[in-house]
Amino acid sequence: MGSHQYQIANLLEKMTSNDKDFRFMATNDLMTELQKDSIKLDDESEKKVVRMVLKLLEDKNGEVQNLAVKCLGPLVNKVKENQVETIVDSLCANMISNTEQLRDISSIGLKTVISELPQTSNSLAPNVCQRITGKLSNAIEKEDVSVKLESLDILSDLLSRFGELLVPFHNTILKALVPQLSSPRQAVRKRTIVALSHLLTLSNTNAYNGVIEHLLNGMEDAQNPANVRTNIQCLAAICRQSGFRFYIHIDRAMTLLEQYSKQDDDELREFCLQACEAFIMRCPEAVRPHIPMVSF
Repeated sequence: MGSHQYQIANLLEKMTSNDKDFRFMATNDLMTELQKDSIKLDDESEKKVVRMVLKLLEDKNGEVQNLAVKCLGPLVNKVKENQVETIVDSLCANMISNTEQLRDISSIGLKTVISELPQTSNSLAPNVCQRITGKLSNAIEKEDVSVKLESLDILSDLLSRFGELLVPFHNTILKALVPQLSSPRQAVRKRTIVALSHLLTLSNTNAYNGVIEHLLNGMEDAQNPANVRTNIQCLAAICRQSGFRFYIHIDRAMTLLEQYSKQDDDELREFCLQACEAFIMRCPEAVRPHIPMVSF
């Protein structure tokens, strides 16, 4: 057994100690080892380290949990693809756990893994994206608001960093996201807007226009003031991200903004102004005929 393997085995043994200080110090030492360029793990060591780090995410001691989640960053760059998949599957399963603390630490873990995935790898990132996307879409559709919020956050990270890899899953993601725009929770609506604006940057024309039409139709058939505000904010966010595709919808959108800007509602008028600003910045030529009305 090489010196690295022996040291890792020694740390793994200490991590099973009943003494939280031993577990903490061993986990800290493991993180230090994983950050060294020289360390190489054999297949068996990889399995043991991954299994132990995932176990420590459920540790009774919060400090040990926090250290374990920090180990995930360097760990995903040290182990083979199948072990990264094991990590992702476990974190996704824990995201919908009945234990709030485990859900929270697993959410942080997924964000850590996503931030550390190499964008240049030939198969790791696509495979991880594929494994995560379906699970996140299912989690977004669940009733638990905290699960929704964390899943939306992680999905936004994924779309922002690996948007091109998620194009095959756009229909699945859209099916989960669009209904959340009507959520009674403002925080859910806001995070949905962020995720949608990232997704539509790379979506096909039919999907892009379909979402815009959905938003505009919702503004024309206004049943709920909160939904109108959300739709206006969403249009503005989408335009900021991909204004070059938005110009064909400008006339209809500006007509609706003019209509809503005349209502006696300061917050609504503010959202209308913000949307106008986005349209002017990103689609100046298309907006030009409507400039005279931007005086509300």
